[in-house]
Amino acid sequence: MAGTIVRIFLSRNNKGAMKNIRSRPFWLSIGLIISDSLFFGLTNPVRVASIMLMVGFLLLMLTAYWLLYNVQKVLAVYAPWLRQQRKIVVVATCGLATIVALQSIGQLTARDGLLIPLAVSAVYFYAGLSRRSANKS
Repeated sequence: MAGTIVRIFLSRNNKGAMKNIRSRPFWLSIGLIISDSLFFGLTNPVRVASIMLMVGFLLLMLTAYWLLYNVQKVLAVYAPWLRQQRKIVVVATCGLATIVALQSIGQLTARDGLLIPLAVSAVYFYAGLSRRSANKS
């Protein structure tokens, strides 16, 4: 069964799959996931210097941004209005960074889990409105 799936995925008749495997974004995604796995698997957060915790946080947010950006590109095939909406990915990544930062210092509560997505959506819509008003002036 698995051999059949691999043959279908890598067959010459299925050129789209080969194009995706050979693409730079695919390998960058794989590289980020592997580097996250190695970094978080090999470091002990109790013994490591605080700068390494910040590096890990930045690496995690870079991976989250890249994965959300690729999800947005895939969804743009079905929803064309998403094609030019890079700020939605930036705002979602900042919201995720806030949640992860609060959780890592032990300050995340259930109320934050409700309010942060609301604040993220408010920031997204406010950024859209301010951009429209700047274009009208």
